Amino acid sequence: MKYGIAFWLTWATMANAQDTTEVALAKATLENLQAQSFAANREFCGYLIRDPSGALVATKATSGAESYCEPEAPADDAVIIASYHTHGAFEYDTPAEFPSVGDIEADEAEGIDGYVTTPGGRFWYIDTTDMEVSQICGVGCVTQDPNFEAGLDGEIAQSYTYEDLLRLEGN
Repeated sequence: MKYGIAFWLTWATMANAQDTTEVALAKATLENLQAQSFAANREFCGYLIRDPSGALVATKATSGAESYCEPEAPADDAVIIASYHTHGAFEYDTPAEFPSVGDIEADEAEGIDGYVTTPGGRFWYIDTTDMEVSQICGVGCVTQDPNFEAGLDGEIAQSYTYEDLLRLEGN
């Protein structure tokens, strides 16, 4: 797969913001859940954790609802690093190509950052320190829902602040 300069610049920026191993684990974990998420039209979610040995691992994914997922708490001796979740199947009336206000608020409430994939195959990072979301890579970066139709959510920016997301959702 060929990537453009925007992808590599974004990747380099994200790599500076977090550990590249963390980003790669989040992407691989979410990639493995995309098809299942589309087929079930459910979000799947979990955590990236440091286990007792210090290894960075993903917890087993939890199956959620159409537009909501609450991961199971990891063992008490694990340190939660970030959340991850899919956005389910493509639907004409549901904007799902960017993280929602609820996504950023849930991560902020837990004091962690997060990763999200969309039906269009976008891969996002949720930064709760700066309260903004940024695309790590765009359409087709990970498996895309076969029913996905680009453009229905309008032009998708490279990043959004929390205030931007509130405006997009009409809050």
